[in-house]
Amino acid sequence: MPNDTDLLDERAEATADAARALREPVLAPLPELGVLAFSGPDATAFLQSQLTNDVAHLTGDAMQLNGYCTAKGRLLATFHQWRRGDEVLLRLPLDILPAVMKRLSMFVLRAKVKVADASASWATYGLFGGNLSALAQRAGVALPAAAWTGALIGEARIDRVPGTDRLPERFLLTSPATAPLPAWCADLPRAAAAAWWWSEIEAAVPTVFAATQEKFVPQMINFEVLGGVNFKKGCYPGQEVVARSQYLGKLRRRMQRGHVDATEVATGGDVFHSGGTQPVGTIVLAAPAPGGGTDLLFEVPIDRLDSGTLHVNAPGGPVLAVRPLPYELFDPTA
Repeated sequence: MPNDTDLLDERAEATADAARALREPVLAPLPELGVLAFSGPDATAFLQSQLTNDVAHLTGDAMQLNGYCTAKGRLLATFHQWRRGDEVLLRLPLDILPAVMKRLSMFVLRAKVKVADASASWATYGLFGGNLSALAQRAGVALPAAAWTGALIGEARIDRVPGTDRLPERFLLTSPATAPLPAWCADLPRAAAAAWWWSEIEAAVPTVFAATQEKFVPQMINFEVLGGVNFKKGCYPGQEVVARSQYLGKLRRRMQRGHVDATEVATGGDVFHSGGTQPVGTIVLAAPAPGGGTDLLFEVPIDRLDSGTLHVNAPGGPVLAVRPLPYELFDPTA
């Protein structure tokens, strides 16, 4: 177990790396992410019946945001999903991978589908900061221009994910674990994984970890706005709840972005409102901020943003300052 000094050192490193990414490109190894591989003649049809997005129309040059819900519409997992030949690969946190794999495998039944933990075969890196496209272009490499699109670079795959005004270029690099990294980015400064998760907060893109499993219907964390839900694809576990949340009136809870001038803030922690003593929301993701303190994504009822103050950890805990989202909230079914 790391001691307090180690944790402080790790936090200082992540803070410095996040600040560095605002100036120049960095590469962050992400060993906390694993990969599930689905293969066989029925793999696509099986995933289409289980996940929130349209797997049937997933093309080889796209990376798809996808989710897996309980029958009550609560997210058990969120994925980055892409095709590799006849396989469909799903990337998710290792802390939930075994349980998600076991649960999905239970529903394969007689379908011709093979589910395998391919985490040992792949290494994931976050590439972000500076002008990465110009760096790649000088090496004769054209990076994907639009979010959620990808390209093969030798044996590796690189996918663009949403950016922001401060951090416009963010990519995920998926490389065979035993292969060298592409030459054009192999020598980039290494950054702590926490700096990548800060960039996800900056872009307001959520991930479900063990601490937040079954806490959110997809719309609570803006999943449909980011393209993670297809409302025309047909049935999947929780589909009725997700559809009802969308069509039967205004959504009452939403993910927001915020900052606290404190360091002891954790993913899955509670959010309180000054008008009460019971938690009103949940921290979706937290990471050290470039200027100190902690940036976070959090989910609360929308009406709690209009008056009073929000706090983390306890009713009188650190004040949570709400910051604007980097995208507009809209109804994809309208």
